[in-house]
Amino acid sequence: MKIIIDAFGGDNSPEEIVSGAIDAVKEKEGFDVVLVGKENTIRKLLGDKEYDESRVSVVNADEVITCDDTPTEAIRSKPNSSIVVAAKLLKTDENAKAFVSAGSTGAVLAAAILLTPRIKGILRPALAPLLPNLKGGETMLLDCGANVDVKPQNLVQFALMGSIYMRNVAGVENPKTALLSNGTEDKKGCALTKEAFALLKEQKDINFVGNMEARDILSGEYDVVVADGFSGNIALKSLEGAVGCLFSVLKTEIKSSKSATLGALFMKGAFRKVKNRMDYNKRGGAVLLGMDKIIVKAHGSSKSEAFKNAIFQAYNAAVTDVSGKIGSELKRLGEADASGDNV
Repeated sequence: MKIIIDAFGGDNSPEEIVSGAIDAVKEKEGFDVVLVGKENTIRKLLGDKEYDESRVSVVNADEVITCDDTPTEAIRSKPNSSIVVAAKLLKTDENAKAFVSAGSTGAVLAAAILLTPRIKGILRPALAPLLPNLKGGETMLLDCGANVDVKPQNLVQFALMGSIYMRNVAGVENPKTALLSNGTEDKKGCALTKEAFALLKEQKDINFVGNMEARDILSGEYDVVVADGFSGNIALKSLEGAVGCLFSVLKTEIKSSKSATLGALFMKGAFRKVKNRMDYNKRGGAVLLGMDKIIVKAHGSSKSEAFKNAIFQAYNAAVTDVSGKIGSELKRLGEADASGDNV
């Protein structure tokens, strides 16, 4: 199995990306990595490292898509960019099973949708990060930005894909799936969520438990939270901001007096555990569910540890054949033939 790596995507590329890829190869068997980007630069970075050279290869790509580029335009105007070359490799190389990038989210999504195939029957792919919850596990939130405008059937497919991922990769036997809304009552929500709610209640293959509010995303009561990309992205960014503010206030208060500083010393171990539980470096990235092969969007500020874990996440999703299982379930439900050209 090959995992294609965008070596020039992200704030800390290519150094941290290459380091993360090499660390991944050293720690886990079962896959090779293909580093895509400016070959001379990559090889200079590899020259300082010890690794199994048979498991690491380099493909040259002279251009880089930045966050300042317009995603769809950049895909067309920079055909030799690391993202475009990597996406094409994913499509054409039968041994390539996954693609990981910390680059521009818009560009990764555009490359995936324009250059690689979707699972037959999937109407829209969904960006699905895993969030740490209060019960020590993880909750999948999808969609978080791939689709601003959706239809009720899209939300049903998001729920199905999230359930299959959590069951097969995260090991949750019967994932509890909820619909993000402005209240828990059955009749709460907008026209979109009300219609999606009715459809989800009819799904025997999804453990749908009803509506939920954004304040409960991290409660651990739900394994999969379903939303349109607009609402999901706002919820995700709100959570990130709230957690950041909490740690900032805590840090300020600890430094406000000697007694607070002394008390913090006794709680140092507890603070470290909290930080580790909330640390995105331990989580990997967001999977773009619905594509024929696995695509993982790592955090833009990923350093080597975070990117290594994103590679492991891609490997686990590929080796458990999440995409194949989604396709099989859609075929069983008759949606693969009913959806036409997956527009």
